[in-house]
Amino acid sequence: MGVRVQLPPGCSGIDAQDGTRYTGKKGGFVEVSERHAAAIRDSQHQSIGMLNANEAHFIGTKRGRRCVPCRRTWNVWSVTCPRCGKDTEEES
Repeated sequence: MGVRVQLPPGCSGIDAQDGTRYTGKKGGFVEVSERHAAAIRDSQHQSIGMLNANEAHFIGTKRGRRCVPCRRTWNVWSVTCPRCGKDTEEES
């Protein structure tokens, strides 16, 4: 069983020291083996918050709220845009 790791923005993968390569979408997730997850947990990358190889839980909603100036959709509970601070609109 693997462990899901959130990649930092702009990062599309992890190169393990043994040569194993995990690739994904930039800023997305990759699933790493348990032994590589343990190595990430013990690394400086977890201690500074760059990578997290702990169990994660995600909450998603079917609809979101749209920030027109930023052209971005946020979570349904985001009544103001986290990026620019303007009010968001219900997604149609």
